[in-house]
Amino acid sequence: MRLSLFVSSTSPARLLGGASARATSSFVGLRWAHALGVCAALTACTTGNQPMLPDVYLVVDSGGFDAGTDGGSDPDPTVDTCRDPGGTVGQACVSDDDCDDGCYCNGTEACNAGTCGAGSDPCGDTIGCTDDACLEETNTCFHMPNSARCQNGMACDGFEQCDRLRDCLPGAPLYCNDENACTVDSCDDSMGCVYTPRDLDRDGYIAGTCGGDDCDDDPRYGTEIFPGAPEVCDNRRDDNCDGRRDFSDASCRPMNDTCALASVIPARTGTYSGSTAGLAANYTFGCMTGLASDAVFRFTLTEAHDVRITVSGSAGAAVSLRDFASCASGPELKCSGASPPSVLSRSLPAGDYAILVRTPTAGAFDLSLAVTDPTPVPAFDVCGPATERITASGTYTGRFEEASDDYRLSCHTVGSWRDAAYRIVLDAPADLVLSASTSGAPFGSSAYVSLVTDCVSATGTLQCAVGGTAEIRRRGVPAGTYYVLVESSAADATDWTLNVTITSPPAPRAVGDACTSAVSIPFMTLGDGSTRGTGSASLATAELDSGTSCGGSTVGNRDVFFSFTLTETRDVTLSTSAGTSFHYAELQNTCGSAPAEPRCRSGASPVVQSWRSLPAGTYYVAVATGIVSGTVSVTVDTRTATMIPPNDRCAGGITLTNGASRTDTLVGFADDLVGCSGSGFPDSFYTFTLDASRRVIISAATLAGAGRLYLTLRNTCTAAPAVTGGCVNGAGSATINTVLPAGTYSLEVEMSTAEATDFSLSFVTI
Repeated sequence: MRLSLFVSSTSPARLLGGASARATSSFVGLRWAHALGVCAALTACTTGNQPMLPDVYLVVDSGGFDAGTDGGSDPDPTVDTCRDPGGTVGQACVSDDDCDDGCYCNGTEACNAGTCGAGSDPCGDTIGCTDDACLEETNTCFHMPNSARCQNGMACDGFEQCDRLRDCLPGAPLYCNDENACTVDSCDDSMGCVYTPRDLDRDGYIAGTCGGDDCDDDPRYGTEIFPGAPEVCDNRRDDNCDGRRDFSDASCRPMNDTCALASVIPARTGTYSGSTAGLAANYTFGCMTGLASDAVFRFTLTEAHDVRITVSGSAGAAVSLRDFASCASGPELKCSGASPPSVLSRSLPAGDYAILVRTPTAGAFDLSLAVTDPTPVPAFDVCGPATERITASGTYTGRFEEASDDYRLSCHTVGSWRDAAYRIVLDAPADLVLSASTSGAPFGSSAYVSLVTDCVSATGTLQCAVGGTAEIRRRGVPAGTYYVLVESSAADATDWTLNVTITSPPAPRAVGDACTSAVSIPFMTLGDGSTRGTGSASLATAELDSGTSCGGSTVGNRDVFFSFTLTETRDVTLSTSAGTSFHYAELQNTCGSAPAEPRCRSGASPVVQSWRSLPAGTYYVAVATGIVSGTVSVTVDTRTATMIPPNDRCAGGITLTNGASRTDTLVGFADDLVGCSGSGFPDSFYTFTLDASRRVIISAATLAGAGRLYLTLRNTCTAAPAVTGGCVNGAGSATINTVLPAGTYSLEVEMSTAEATDFSLSFVTI
């Protein structure tokens, strides 16, 4: 079949001489706009909108249609020279002219050996992607690009183009970027651009940030994190995407309930998940009263490091650092109940250590461990010969971040508070003025400052003061070594400032203004063998030196001192008054120091106190009050000594052993220590020792079933706070039931003076 094209502005019938002249042919008319490939080869074609456009007609000739000539001249369209294409092939011939069939598009026939042979295609080319066509009427060849011939079936490298001169040319690769972060863009050769919802970790779940339910699409480890995955309790990830990670998830339960079950964590910087949910209250903390659920961790240092431990995520939590060998009973190396609780141990030696965490409400928490190179302990973070020394008046500052909670101030005993220590060495007597303040707490803070001779024992406290600016004034302080401790009322205070003024020689003191110038009380013997002595001092010339161990040390108060001497052991009654005002009165063994078993009471005038068999010696009476004028008077009555029951003094308390049961009385007993009842109550004392951590059950009951009993359990014979669970009272009976670590303890039993009676006592350890 031959394709022929006709170009004309007339109708096909006129162009071809009428339908009868072309009875054996079929015509297909093509509008110009659909034959751009043909127009490119015709000089008569133009682009743009023309008023008259020639029509293009494609003639499909099934044979016998011959109007062209080989001469290439424009034929008369009414004369058809190509009536029988190929009709001469096979005929006898003498020359090539004998073989010419008058057709151009089937090539030039030639005479070969007396027989006409077919001509070759005059329109063939070497470009494989063109559709070749021949126009018989004008003896013209056309090569129309057909890009469909160039397609390789791969969509991603673009649509290949057919060029009439260069054959198939590559297409532009598909640009598959939808500018959407929630899709993964790719190209598929069979589909083209593909935009897949993001699942970078390929776990089959769409990222939650893109509307899916995968909470972690990170390809590094997100493959294990998706809805329904098992929750791993210690990897700090929400593995099952339920919004609760590790021990916050209901499927996780801690197992580190005791030291024997401690969770081992690496001794390197990191944060570890923990929980007290379902755990018992097993251990006591020195920085926090009471019992609460606790969890235990363990780590090992192979060499010395600084170690900071912080607990977050649980309000009111506390943390304790201990040698692992002393995990259950202590002693504690560090303990903090701050908010958040944090302890720092500098240059902690190599060894095994235990971390105990307690939370007031059982639940999850985060434990952060920072292990860094060892650094020297700051001189203000220790109290002893290595403490930073103050040699002259000046201002000393520091940051609590660099200090740990190491000591208990006598006026700041509850809770855990970072403290700074300084050392003052006096070569001669001097007047001391100490003022301290702290800053950085968002809601303000008060400062505590304490002047002590012993950082550890409360009996070494000379004075402890508190205030926005806490101040201590001590006149005529003897030569010696003293320590100053500074704390803040706020756990989040950042800085402290300590101002120190040392004046030597000290200014002379007015009579009664200090224990060194105490008013001496002489005795007069009365007819019944008793003696009485009185003395008075003016508050107008008095300054505040130390106050007393039970109060009166607040800035603005004043104190006066008296002394008396016993030549033999006597019963003594002391009565003090400051007009009609409230005041504090304390009997001291030595100038400026409270006795080993301090007797300090307060109240409105008069305040009366009694002692049995007070040994011979010189005693000092300190009276502190908030009034600044008037007179303080003291009366001392002595009588023949009477026997002191062994349990009427803490130091002589009766020893209790497991299973002990006894009957005692409080009738005629003195008030020695302020227990859970308050001051003014007669008390009886007992002591016991535990060789290991045990549950202790102590029960007391009045024989008559009347009156209120108060039980106070302490670590020492001082006015220190009760141990955890060691402060109870009840009508007619009272019971202590608590777990205590190994150690020696003191029990105080009290009743009011009006109700003092006989009582029974039982003691059991489990």
